[in-house]
Amino acid sequence: MQKIIPTLIVCLTIMWCFFAGINMDKTEHSISVQGDGEVYVTPDTLILSFRVEETAPTTAEAQKNANEKIDQVKEIIKQYDVDATDIKTTNVNVYEQYDWRESGRTSLWYTASHSLEVKIRKANIENEGIASRIIAQVSEIGGVLLNNISYDIYDKAPFYKEARKLAMEKAHQKAADLAEYGDVKLGKPLSIAESRGYDYAVRYANTSMAKLAYADEELAMDEAEVWWAIELWEMKLTLNVSVVYEIQ
Repeated sequence: MQKIIPTLIVCLTIMWCFFAGINMDKTEHSISVQGDGEVYVTPDTLILSFRVEETAPTTAEAQKNANEKIDQVKEIIKQYDVDATDIKTTNVNVYEQYDWRESGRTSLWYTASHSLEVKIRKANIENEGIASRIIAQVSEIGGVLLNNISYDIYDKAPFYKEARKLAMEKAHQKAADLAEYGDVKLGKPLSIAESRGYDYAVRYANTSMAKLAYADEELAMDEAEVWWAIELWEMKLTLNVSVVYEIQ
């Protein structure tokens, strides 16, 4: 038994070295390249983010006042046939206000905060006008803030597929060039990894989509309304691939 164990260890060591040698050999005889794909897409979804803040002597009263204003915002949105699933609360918070002095802090009133997100799908000239109207009506309610206007694409999968194809084509071309210049034969990929870049809107035009919508209806916009005019930008989707090719 004492003789078998050392023999077993030696055999296992030889096998490990053998397989490690194969992997090492493949790693040494390879080319590593990267490729990137970029696709520009017109967003089909516009996202509006509203926030209501109400201060009152009690938390219950502060929440009640905030909820009433949120309900007013929802009623305005429903006028434009926005799907109920595209209207959602993103944050609710109640905190106490204090008066800080050298003698200590004194409790003041309570502030209730309620954030609401609204998605307007199939964003186009007509719906850009709808978004502008919603913002204009909601702005008439005191204590309601427009946190943010952003863009998105409902289904990004086909566009990432296109970007992936472009990225792989670039990576393969780089590997083929390197193999040619190095006088070696390019083999199959040993590993492929991908990562997505940050999606962001790219501005190309200065024409306000909201103004175009109002122009179609022969409605004028005065200077006070220009601040909520919305422009539809293109979105840039990026995808990067890292590929290791075997070479001979």
